[in-house]
Amino acid sequence: MIKKIIIGMSALLITTHVFAQRTEGGKIDSLNVGNYWTQVHINGGNLKVNKNICGNKSETPQFFAIEPSHPNYETLHSTLLAAQLGNKTVKLLTNGCAGQNGNYPRIVGIWVTD
Repeated sequence: MIKKIIIGMSALLITTHVFAQRTEGGKIDSLNVGNYWTQVHINGGNLKVNKNICGNKSETPQFFAIEPSHPNYETLHSTLLAAQLGNKTVKLLTNGCAGQNGNYPRIVGIWVTD
């Protein structure tokens, strides 16, 4: 039984790392908060992610999103707000899709730099 749990957890971790993508740095120039998502617009930097992800045909989307249902939503949201107010560069870890109509890469991690 424990072996099955360990194998299942390992597969989940491997799957998460396969699909998760990290962006290069950019500045937040807009933070849009709604009932069902927070969308952030990043200006500058190389924000390349998989082409055609989340219905977005661009290799370089500048909008990213988090949803209140995310278990770490409050921390992610606060970090984005602090980075915007401090005019800091952010790098994002994305995995899956979120935001309006699920059209934007979902933020699952944030690095604040400079």
